[in-house]
Amino acid sequence: MKDTDEFSFLKETFKSLGNQYFDSSGIIVGPGDDAGLVKNTQETIYSVDTSVAGVHFPENLPPEHIAYRSVSTAASDIVACGGILKWILVALTIENSDLAWMRNFVKGLKKFSDDYACPVLGGDLSKGKQQNVAVTVCGAIDQENFMSRDGAKIGDQVFVTGTLGLAKQGLTILKSNSKEIDLSSKYVSKFINPNLNFKFGQAISSYATSCIDVSDGFISDLGHICQASRVGASIDSDLIPIYGELEDALTWGDDYELCFTAPSKAQSDVFNAAKECGVQVSQVGEITEKLELEILHNSRLVSFSKSGYNHFDE
Repeated sequence: MKDTDEFSFLKETFKSLGNQYFDSSGIIVGPGDDAGLVKNTQETIYSVDTSVAGVHFPENLPPEHIAYRSVSTAASDIVACGGILKWILVALTIENSDLAWMRNFVKGLKKFSDDYACPVLGGDLSKGKQQNVAVTVCGAIDQENFMSRDGAKIGDQVFVTGTLGLAKQGLTILKSNSKEIDLSSKYVSKFINPNLNFKFGQAISSYATSCIDVSDGFISDLGHICQASRVGASIDSDLIPIYGELEDALTWGDDYELCFTAPSKAQSDVFNAAKECGVQVSQVGEITEKLELEILHNSRLVSFSKSGYNHFDE
């Protein structure tokens, strides 16, 4: 196949990425036209996320993993809102028209589509100096179950899923330039294949008062909830499952776990949902009236050099 045929290749490829899920996602017209046509029967959630080489993933990461991670990190926002993933759009910018690279990138899209029964509604390909992947995701939800950031109430308990810090270790391994990196190890896999538990997000959406995915660091992201809800929080870091140094685990990000709040009366519901969905969840603190986010370690207040990742601080 000639390099000039790459657009035709991708056009045909997008048509087969999850087309078996078109009906369940309400897609009437899929890839191939100027735009897709979708019938919505309930409220919809939209979000967009961009992953840039050298910033969000190592430049030498295999293309199938770049695709899978980029789509997963974007779709994580749908989980955090309590929604059902309906479809995705992918726009890819690359420096060179390497058809083999693009074929492998599409393999990553197909794996995500198959793993989450989600069609790719369409995409775009352009040439640029810096490789990046822009992903638009669409989800569906009943409005009353939408988990926003501004609903936390004084006295609510704070929960977090999973173990924080694993993804940072995975990235460290990927950056080590070792010739024998095990891409299936729990650390590397956590970074390149973040697990999205839509079922758990939907389960807690009827009683959780706020929720956010841990992308930029637990402290930073919980801070967004506190700021939006006009409350504070007191967190016992000894209750948070972590890997590695405490500051890294709480401020690095890339974990794509859920941080959420719920009334104390819902605690048993949270743990029952976690058990049913196979999710590790920990109750790590509570929402307070004091407009500060306090972190305790060994019963003492601690502070860190930063709260989380910020693109414009780098």
